[in-house]
Amino acid sequence: MKLVNIVNLVLALSFVSFNIGHTQTIWKKFSPADQPFEVSVTGDMKNGEKKILTEVGDLHPITWMYQGAKDDPNFIYSVSYVDYPEGTFHQDSTDLVNELFDVSIESNIKSLGGTLVYKSESAYSQYPGVIYRASYNDNKAVIKSRMILVKDRFYALQVYTLSEKSLNGGMDKFLNSFILK
Repeated sequence: MKLVNIVNLVLALSFVSFNIGHTQTIWKKFSPADQPFEVSVTGDMKNGEKKILTEVGDLHPITWMYQGAKDDPNFIYSVSYVDYPEGTFHQDSTDLVNELFDVSIESNIKSLGGTLVYKSESAYSQYPGVIYRASYNDNKAVIKSRMILVKDRFYALQVYTLSEKSLNGGMDKFLNSFILK
C-alpha cells in the first residue's frame, strides 16, 4: 500500500472515531412571515407580543424565542423588534440612538440584577448597533446581546447561558446570523 493511501486511511479513521458519539448541531434559517429579517437558530422559534404605552405612543414589541435543547449550551435564543413612530430616529440623531442603546442595556441588566461585562459598537451595514455581555445570578449566568437600529425599527438579539458554558460558538453564531432581506 502506498504511503499516501495509508495516510489517507489513517486520517479517515481518525475522523470517524473522533465523531463517534458527537452530535452535530443543525442550524436553520428563521424568518417570521412578512418580516424583512432572518436569523439562524437550532430549533423552532415561538413568538409573543405585548402593547406598551410610552411617551411616543403605543409600541408593540414582538419577541421570537427558542428555548435551547437539553444538550445545547445556551438555554434561550431570542430576537425582539419594535417599530417606533416614523421619523423618531433621524440619521443625524446619534445622541438619541446612543441613548436608546444605553437605556435598553441598563434596563435589561437591571431587570436581571446583573452587571455589565463589556459593551462595544457592532454596526450592521450602515445601521448603528452595539453588542454587550452581562453576568447575573451571582455570576452564574450570562447574557450576550446585539442591538441594531434600522431606521425606526429596533432589534435586540439575545442569548442566555450559564457562565461555565459562555464561551461557546453558538452565542456568536446566533448574534452574527442576523441579516436583512
